[in-house]
Amino acid sequence: MTKVIGLTGGIGAGKSTVTALLEKHNIPIIDTDQLSREVVEPHSKGLQQVVECFGEKCLNTDGTLNRALLRKIIFNEASAKQALESILHPLILEKTLQKITEYRKAKPTHIVVAIPLLIESIKKQTTRPGYIDEIWVVDCSIEQQIQRAVQRDGNDRALIEKIIAQQATRQERLQYADSIIDNSGSLETLEQSVLSKLEPFSTET
Repeated sequence: MTKVIGLTGGIGAGKSTVTALLEKHNIPIIDTDQLSREVVEPHSKGLQQVVECFGEKCLNTDGTLNRALLRKIIFNEASAKQALESILHPLILEKTLQKITEYRKAKPTHIVVAIPLLIESIKKQTTRPGYIDEIWVVDCSIEQQIQRAVQRDGNDRALIEKIIAQQATRQERLQYADSIIDNSGSLETLEQSVLSKLEPFSTET
């Protein structure tokens, strides 16, 4: 039976590294960050709704979404953030469920849905998404998060610390975790940890 995993972790924790390792072992991945971009592509229903809500100022000259401007708007206005989420979240959920249904046909042991702000969403909704069987949290120290995010994105430390402060705490993520993937060591150690999550299932097949 296929298990649907909600994979999450704070900024710089290593979610993308973990999904890459899982893909290497033929585990289907659904990236909700990617879906959030797809639902506002030019001529999409999502982009039309965003324009209706925020005006044509949120478009680039080529008709694509001006993400930098929209980030600035929602960063400074809580009501704007809520409005955007009310547009995007149902569309992302619809696409997620479609992909889960599609991937189930091949009967994989796991389907992994990468959701960066999963714990934040659960806290807000007071329940986990019904389609998720388990929550896996990619974990490392806050200092490692900062160092990795600074190195990866080229942002300054103060900005990364601000983002971390706005996310769920490390303790909160661990409280919701059904399984913890320790990413405080080497890539080889991380891969062993990831594979250990799959072994009970792979031996059955």
